Amino acid sequence: MDDQIWGYKKESGLPELPEVGKLQVKNAAWPMPMESHPDAVEFLLLRSGCKQIQVEDRLYEMQGGDLLVVFPGERHGAEDFVQNRTSLAYLLMAVPTEVPRFCMLEEEERSALWEQLKLLKGRMLKVSPSVCRTMDRLFDHVDTGLPLERARIRTELMRFLFQILEEAGEEDKSLPADIAAVIRYIREAREEMPDIAKMAALVNLSESRFKQKFKQATGIPPAEFTVREKIRESQTLLKDPARTVTSIAMELGFSSSQHFSVLFRKYTGLSPIQYRQNHEFVS
Repeated sequence: MDDQIWGYKKESGLPELPEVGKLQVKNAAWPMPMESHPDAVEFLLLRSGCKQIQVEDRLYEMQGGDLLVVFPGERHGAEDFVQNRTSLAYLLMAVPTEVPRFCMLEEEERSALWEQLKLLKGRMLKVSPSVCRTMDRLFDHVDTGLPLERARIRTELMRFLFQILEEAGEEDKSLPADIAAVIRYIREAREEMPDIAKMAALVNLSESRFKQKFKQATGIPPAEFTVREKIRESQTLLKDPARTVTSIAMELGFSSSQHFSVLFRKYTGLSPIQYRQNHEFVS
């Protein structure tokens, strides 16, 4: 696999769970081709970073902590977008009604479970750290060779499904007020690169507590979030041919045009000049 991309997948040997895996993109890499799974539901959990994924004709803008549910036969991928620096976990699960004794459930229970899961079609959920931990345990239990491995896998799979169904029913997923205030500050601080100490002081938190709370709320560390926001703004400015790369870098608070160019390539896969050439300004 490419040095910029690390991936690992496991096959459980159980009909309920054909495959689990993890994928980490270290720096911007090539787009992700479209694919589909005719007989399986795929759960994509973005552990960190930002990612654009298209499912059929709909585009999802994922951030760390988001879970995307892709149903059987739905084409999905990101062939029109460069893969950014991200950490992703996934699992492929059979349709409960298609597997006799799915996780040891009776027929009526399998049907009820599938009806509830179908309500998630077309949804992206912001899930709690407990869901992430369950998915990690599920991955760890696969391919251990231990005597009760199959029972552990089924137990964690059911725990995962009940957790996401419960959290999908919760309505309030808004950001905490203090984190929302910091994000507004980051976006308004156009000509500076806010540091952690200043952001933490803004909301009266210690630096360690602030970083923990910010990442839990957004899925991205605050320093990385700040850089991503600056890069996103620079992409708009670069479409104006009257603006130089150096002036854009200075306007957005980067220490130098060289530093800006290094970070821009890291998160987009292109240099600022290459990006400009690919996105000509349209008046």
